[in-house]
Amino acid sequence: MTIILLVTVVLVILAILLVQFFDHFYFEQQNEELKHLAFKIADIFETYEHHSEARYITKELVEVSQTTLVVIGPDQHEFWKVSADKQLPIIDVEILFNDSDLQQVFFGRTIDKRGHFPVYIDGRMVELDVLIVAAPIMIEGTPHGAVFLYQTLDVINETIEVTKRIILYSAGIAIFLTTIFAFFLSTRITYPLRQMKVAADNIAKGDFNSRVSIRSNDEIGDLALTFNHMAKQLNDSIQALSHEKELLSSILRSMVDGVITLDRKGEVILLNPPAEKMLKTWRYEENMEDEPHKLPRLLLDVFDQVVQTEGEHVRTVSAQGRFWTIVMAPLYNRETLRGAVAVVRDMTEEKRLDKLRKDFVANVSHELRTPLAMLQGYSEALVDDVVGSAEERKELAKIIHEESMRMGRLVSELLDLARIQAGHVELDLKPLPLGPIVHKTLRKFTNLAKEAGISLLEDVQESDQCYQVDEDRMEQILTNLIDNAIRYTPPQGTVTVQLKEDAHGAHISVKDTGDGIPEEDLPFVFERFYKADKARTRGKSGTGLGLAIVKDLVEAHHGHIDVHSKVGEGTTFTIHLPRDLSGERVAR
Repeated sequence: MTIILLVTVVLVILAILLVQFFDHFYFEQQNEELKHLAFKIADIFETYEHHSEARYITKELVEVSQTTLVVIGPDQHEFWKVSADKQLPIIDVEILFNDSDLQQVFFGRTIDKRGHFPVYIDGRMVELDVLIVAAPIMIEGTPHGAVFLYQTLDVINETIEVTKRIILYSAGIAIFLTTIFAFFLSTRITYPLRQMKVAADNIAKGDFNSRVSIRSNDEIGDLALTFNHMAKQLNDSIQALSHEKELLSSILRSMVDGVITLDRKGEVILLNPPAEKMLKTWRYEENMEDEPHKLPRLLLDVFDQVVQTEGEHVRTVSAQGRFWTIVMAPLYNRETLRGAVAVVRDMTEEKRLDKLRKDFVANVSHELRTPLAMLQGYSEALVDDVVGSAEERKELAKIIHEESMRMGRLVSELLDLARIQAGHVELDLKPLPLGPIVHKTLRKFTNLAKEAGISLLEDVQESDQCYQVDEDRMEQILTNLIDNAIRYTPPQGTVTVQLKEDAHGAHISVKDTGDGIPEEDLPFVFERFYKADKARTRGKSGTGLGLAIVKDLVEAHHGHIDVHSKVGEGTTFTIHLPRDLSGERVAR
């Protein structure tokens, strides 16, 4: 449409200019011809003395030129007129004579004029559009009349009309051909452009594999080639960005630490699962569960400090019994602060281990302080010879021996526990029945139970089923449990060892009728240095490491141990060993 409109405007303007040009051209041409003829006729009348000869020659010229001639004599009354067109009326001489412009011819000037002059046709006056040329007849340098030669402009107008029609027809044909050319050109240009638009729309929707067909080697073809190259580069860039995004997302998901990215307003942009879990805990702590879009206050305070100082800040916070360390640093977009990134680490386990380390040092110190004090005190009594009799000396030596044995057991158990937890204890697993191991262990405590006034009972389900166990370690497990049961059971009490088997495996229970363990202490009985109330141990306090060793050894056999107790009724420890052990040598 642009091409058609442009060509149409150009052709219309050109047609108007051509019509004006031809109108002026034909008029000037006709005017020059009439002037030339008028000069020639005037020259004839000047040359020939006999007017009859001049009229004859002039009449021939007028008829040939299709004009009308009026000759006015020197007295301005005589005239002669002749017309090549018999139907064209002759303009009245008075009108020609009275015309102010044409009067100048009688003063020796040549006049040409275009205008409307009245004539009578069939008794009515009509304005006739004519071109008049008036030339003076000069005899010896003096005007002797004038020649008026005129012609209607109908011929010129007809010629101009014909020219106009030719020009308009030519313009119409040109517009028609231009339209066809425009559609052809539009098809060659706009079709690939429409293809590019469709491809661009597809790329905007995320389809980066869209391509444009190349049909020519011109600028449109170059543009299509460049577009395809751009689409390929964009596809490669998007794939690279997607790969980097997936890689970053995988890294963030696999991180143990929480990562939170915030914008300039403090709104969450990105976070990984650990951070999401931490935010839920903090919102619960601050009663913000109904406002998931808002940042918890403890994190918002750190963010405000980072925005104000534009520097890194570290803070340790606690909520719901857990501890976190927040490290938040600003994010910049060139020189503008656009947000912050926070790395949140759960320090609960580190604090627990630190507490265990401190408690371990304190407990070991406490356990060693008493025997060391006794060893030091009694040994000083022996060195200073304070003891009077041999029996007292023997009694002191016996106490020193017992305390040294106690210290030795403590050190041995500490070493055993350390080796087990460090994985340096290797179990010699063999397929063995559990019944003989239980019998053998119970026989060791027969005399000790009699001396304590405690009934030691055995309830063993006889079976040939073998389990992959380390015999020495199983005896160590049972020894610790039975020894604890006897120690915490008062006289006239009962300790029962039970062995049962089912489809899931073997279950060994050691049950006593002692005072039991308080409910609040049950979760900690397998911790190192845990001890029941010493008032219930009848003066035979252990090291507090036996149950921790038992738990680790049972787990080394791929089993587990649990405890049930009621104060005043007794305690039951149950070992569960699975039936589907592999039997391979296991390192702990």
